[in-house]
Amino acid sequence: MHRLLLESHGGGNETSGSGGGDGYTRDMNFDANMVIILAALLCALILALGLNSILRCAMRCGFGLSSSAAAGTVADRAGLKKRELKKFPVAEYGSGEVKIAATECAICLGEFADGERVRVLPPCNHSFHMSCIDTWLVSHSSCPNCRHSLIEVHVAGSE
Repeated sequence: MHRLLLESHGGGNETSGSGGGDGYTRDMNFDANMVIILAALLCALILALGLNSILRCAMRCGFGLSSSAAAGTVADRAGLKKRELKKFPVAEYGSGEVKIAATECAICLGEFADGERVRVLPPCNHSFHMSCIDTWLVSHSSCPNCRHSLIEVHVAGSE
């Protein structure tokens, strides 16, 4: 039946065997090749997404990190206790007892007023309003400006 359709389409006057039938097979080969190429691209995409998910899961679980690096990242996420906050020095802005380079708190962006008490972080000498930095340090253990870890300071200073 297929052959009858091809012969009726070609008009019956094929002379060399390369008449109307070749266009049809060429179209079918093109469609089959296109399906194979699209299937291969789809498989490659699925494979790439799967590998990406596996790598992200492995990084999230801590594989590939040394134990000290993993401990450092966990410690950076944890905050400081209230009694540890009191160990950081407090200075009076504008009194001249401690040189404070900043004129404003980097957390609330409010300017320091003369005579206002500010907390100075020892490793980096960044200054903040006491209420601002205390709120920050309850949930973080690093300087909000430079991200310097403050836990190392207490471990070294307590010995």
